[in-house]
Amino acid sequence: MGDSAGREDIIGRHLSQAHENSRGERQLAEYVARLDLAECARILEASPTSLASLAALRDECRVEAGERRSFAQVIRTWTLHVLSGLEGG
Repeated sequence: MGDSAGREDIIGRHLSQAHENSRGERQLAEYVARLDLAECARILEASPTSLASLAALRDECRVEAGERRSFAQVIRTWTLHVLSGLEGG
């Protein structure tokens, strides 16, 4: 399996699981909240969207000086945006 195919498999598997296990408008957010941080890291690693791009494009993906958010909150925010951005394709 090629590197690209492996990345697509990881993302696709998580999107499928999110839809199977949660319903409604917040299904991805609820799904990501239940993931452990190691799995979030695997999703971020597999993402075709770089963390720098996320931070540049999405205010909630940036961490400003003096901001108080935990590492886990930031990682889950990034993961949610990666999955939601790839959900359609």
